[in-house]
Amino acid sequence: MPQLQAFNLCYQHRNGDVVFNDLSFSLTAKVTALIGINGCGKSILASILAKQKEPSSGTVICNSALGFYEQMNDVNLVDNLTIVEAIGLEPVFKALHAINQGQVTEQNLSLLEGNWDLEERFNAELVRLGINNKTPNSLSKHLSGGQLSQLKLWALFTCIKPDILILDEPSNHLDTKGKSWLIKQIHNFKGQLLLISHDQELLEHAYEVWELTTLGLTQYGTCFSEYQTQKQQQVAALENKLNHVVKQQSKLKAAEQLQKQKAQKRAGQGAALRKSGSQPKVLIDAKKDKASANLSSQSKNTAKREGELTRNKQELSSQLEQTKAQQFYLAQSGDAKHQKVLSLENVVLAHGTQKPLNLQVFSDDKIHVAGANGTGKSTLLKTLTYDIPLKAGQLHCNQALYYLDQHFTLINNKLTLLENVMTYCNNLNESTARTLLASIGFKKDAVFKHAAVLSGGEKMKLAMCIVSNIESTAFLLLDEPDNHLDLESKQLLAQSLQGFKGGFILVSHDKYFVESIGCNRQIGL
Repeated sequence: MPQLQAFNLCYQHRNGDVVFNDLSFSLTAKVTALIGINGCGKSILASILAKQKEPSSGTVICNSALGFYEQMNDVNLVDNLTIVEAIGLEPVFKALHAINQGQVTEQNLSLLEGNWDLEERFNAELVRLGINNKTPNSLSKHLSGGQLSQLKLWALFTCIKPDILILDEPSNHLDTKGKSWLIKQIHNFKGQLLLISHDQELLEHAYEVWELTTLGLTQYGTCFSEYQTQKQQQVAALENKLNHVVKQQSKLKAAEQLQKQKAQKRAGQGAALRKSGSQPKVLIDAKKDKASANLSSQSKNTAKREGELTRNKQELSSQLEQTKAQQFYLAQSGDAKHQKVLSLENVVLAHGTQKPLNLQVFSDDKIHVAGANGTGKSTLLKTLTYDIPLKAGQLHCNQALYYLDQHFTLINNKLTLLENVMTYCNNLNESTARTLLASIGFKKDAVFKHAAVLSGGEKMKLAMCIVSNIESTAFLLLDEPDNHLDLESKQLLAQSLQGFKGGFILVSHDKYFVESIGCNRQIGL
């Protein structure tokens, strides 16, 4: 019997928007991948399965111990927590400390089962991650996003060890070495795993793929590469059906026009006969009544057929919209002039690498910053905006810089999407702002949603839209903008950055993403 099942799940926001409806499924494969475009409800579904959210209706049955790795969308939520609090091991460490103080209770013994050597293993993990001079009670804000992510995953895989594990975007913030470690943990995990991810390298290790859309949950009993093939065939079939319906509509309109022309011709002939008096009036009136009845019947049939074709077109268009990739738009002003933007002279960062940095950056540069977790990539970007002070050296900036971090702190959750864009982009009128929002998937009344209800990927798309349209001379600092984005949006963002006329400094661990952009410089930390 499956250990995790869901029946008729529905979730609805307080404003009445339905996220998903009537989802029923059973987790049976060792590794199941849950995919879908940003905002379709994957993280909400994961929270419901982990009993952290209540569904609007429906039931979840779990007969085994379940662990949940949750996306870290807001860094401020863990800033003031200790490391063990942030990774969920505080009760275990407290139990260990209590037993060492002589407080031997059944609850403490239960918590420590299999974890008597926790302190030694924890310290060894800190060493592996290159985290120096930190204790379990050090504040988590002193770790990089990648280091904290790996520690949270390590706690789940090696200390908590549940029977079922739900991982929501576990590779976000991980460097190449960290991702390899994660893949090894997934392979060695003895239980069942539900993997929510947009990372192609991770998805290749799934046994089954589930896709969540507004149309429901489609279960593909295949690996990810086979799913991609089936998906392409599905899109092609929908496009063919839609093209066929459009052609039928065109033919129907042409036939309707021809009927009108024939009716007009017959009416003209009847008028001429009536005027000539060559046929009795009663006969002419009978012919006219019969012709009118035929025309009315034909018009009703045509209208019925038009209605059927229109409904088919709308249904196919809706399916295709949920199946095909969304758009991603970056402002494309004139070509950026080759002007010096930044100058770093013997700069030493407050955190991360302590090697002095000497660097000159120009307005048309597209620079990729590479390096392992903890080497100071995010610190470098925050130093350039003066958010973190220099430890040593000189920094000169000659142009406006716009920093987009991995936690979307740019976005005001209390404002609507439209208000966010209008607040930052003073040069845009409301019509242009709505057009920009429509181009990234927020159409019609969706612009009045509050940013707080957006998914991580939707927030990143909104933030990218804002920073690229603030002003034409903006130089962008992009801290892992590909995190949280669905596969299609990630590809479209790469294409947009490749064609972006301005300059940017990019931090990313995704080699596929970086290669597809075509950066002209790389900095290694």
